[in-house]
Amino acid sequence: MMISEKLQVHLIETDMLFWFLLLWMLLMVEIGFRLGNYLVKKYRIQKADNSDTFLAAIFGILALLLAFTFSGASDRFDQRRELIVKEVSAIGTAYQSVDLLSSREQPKVREIFKTYLDSRIEIYQSQGEVPPQEFEVNSQKHDAVGDRLWKEVVRAVENTEYPKKLVAAQILPQLSDMFTASENQRLSIKFHPPIIIFQALIILCMIGSLVAGYNLGIQNQRDWLLTLIFVVIITGAIYIILSLEYPRMGKISLSNYEAEFISLRQSF
Repeated sequence: MMISEKLQVHLIETDMLFWFLLLWMLLMVEIGFRLGNYLVKKYRIQKADNSDTFLAAIFGILALLLAFTFSGASDRFDQRRELIVKEVSAIGTAYQSVDLLSSREQPKVREIFKTYLDSRIEIYQSQGEVPPQEFEVNSQKHDAVGDRLWKEVVRAVENTEYPKKLVAAQILPQLSDMFTASENQRLSIKFHPPIIIFQALIILCMIGSLVAGYNLGIQNQRDWLLTLIFVVIITGAIYIILSLEYPRMGKISLSNYEAEFISLRQSF
């Protein structure tokens, strides 16, 4: 079963991913059971002695792929949290550096700074809640505020008399670090493994469910308890992986860290 990234994100946003995977896996188990039961009745097929080897290989590959995707998603989630912390720190440091400018230039720069942070907070709060087109428009508006802040600070530094200009110019590297942190955070949102990896994971889950049902069908034994435990565990693992991979859309979010922007704004 192929699943596009757009459908994948939509299922995470609507909290339907868990139930979508759960129903599909149960369906594949049932199809496998009926297929095995049918082949036994028609062709007298029996369970092969080496069937457990095939099952171990299939579920071994599934476990390996689950571990690989979970580890990658967890690492990227931690990196996004670290980038948020770095951005908050960079903004706070750059705002404090406004004190290096002359007293007559500081009020205007501080006002633009507050507008910049308000825009940044709006960007974070709107992620996953507005259409991509609207999000891009908000990002462009935010970049325009950043450009205005940079030009205003450069103008303020140029208007500062020597030798105080040497002190005032120290704000420019701080401002550059702030913009770099913001850009790194923006790009981190787009860092995901190729969609084919998630497609392979889901297809392998379906194959595993089909084979498990087929094995039960050959033995003509239904074990609903083990079937449900298997399906729920695998489905839950995939749901957690994709929620880590696409934070702000599922139950897992970065809101606790993003709240630091609001705390920083209140301190201005």
